Amino acid sequence: MIERRPDYYTKFRCLGGTCPDTCCRDWSVVPDEDALTDYAAAPAPLRSRISQNLVTDEDGDTCFRLDGQGMCTLLTPEGLCAIQKDWGEEHLCAHCAAYPRFTEEFGCLTETSLAISCPEAAHLLLEAPRFTLAEIDDGQADSPFEGVDPGLLAGLERSRAQVLDLLRRPGGIWHKLRLTLAYAGELQARIDGGRYAELSACPLTLSPPRDNPRRQTAAAGLLNLLGSLEPLRPSWPLLLRERAEELARLSPGEYTALCVRYARANPDCERQAVNLACYFVFRHWHKAVNDDALYGRAVFVCAACSALYHLALFQPGEEAALWARFSREVEHDETNLETLVRALPRRTPSDLL
Repeated sequence: MIERRPDYYTKFRCLGGTCPDTCCRDWSVVPDEDALTDYAAAPAPLRSRISQNLVTDEDGDTCFRLDGQGMCTLLTPEGLCAIQKDWGEEHLCAHCAAYPRFTEEFGCLTETSLAISCPEAAHLLLEAPRFTLAEIDDGQADSPFEGVDPGLLAGLERSRAQVLDLLRRPGGIWHKLRLTLAYAGELQARIDGGRYAELSACPLTLSPPRDNPRRQTAAAGLLNLLGSLEPLRPSWPLLLRERAEELARLSPGEYTALCVRYARANPDCERQAVNLACYFVFRHWHKAVNDDALYGRAVFVCAACSALYHLALFQPGEEAALWARFSREVEHDETNLETLVRALPRRTPSDLL
């Protein structure tokens, strides 16, 4: 079996109370059964507090209660969970203890990474010199899980490796993303025809770069689309619509000048954009084993990179915070993510990049 993760994975350390945000907000966390059993043996004052702040959600699951601001009611003024602060980190439920780590398993392949909804994980990705994967192979020829087509998984493995290699080559990020979209379109045609065996032989065709005069207008439309999704925090769609309006008001010359100023203010923006694109490809490409929707996910990767670049134009130096907000609002909301994977393929590549 192969185990794979970004090489910066082991550098992660939770910032605790000094984090600029908190993972104890917006999400209804369902403790696992082992944690619930553990809570019954908590020290008396804490046991009572935990019991008072466990509720039953609409699905009948036991979860931690959120207050009117979306904060977990076990969050202390120091920015730590009361369970962690008063009893110890080892008593956190599995979900809270694991975050922002996430794992995808395919039977013969296990992939682990850090969700950039966590500001510190986003910072590690932002600062990584190069998005590189560390891999361990135990030599065991495990089969994919039942329901995962071996030919499809093999094709996704080879094609994603090609895309990651392309993204890390010299050259502009927008051209490389256009090539990625074209490649994903070729792969999708074979997937739709059930020709999984042809995926590994499908070439990634290179072409000369070209400019896209529609990028500014397309970005404004994309931000408005993102702003129409169901938000976790009301401030998110307000920011998206405000930036979309600002982009739409710029003349072509003003837009070009804004891009130039941003590149001067952030000379590492190209490396950061490549790291971001690689993260999205690594996290989302293989999810096509579940529904065959590879092209939709490739379009999502490009849309996410474009949206976050254009948000950063107005907030240089705040890239990690923007990445974390986007991930929280979109990557962690299955409905929003599925909506984009379905809706975005109806746009042409020039409408995104």
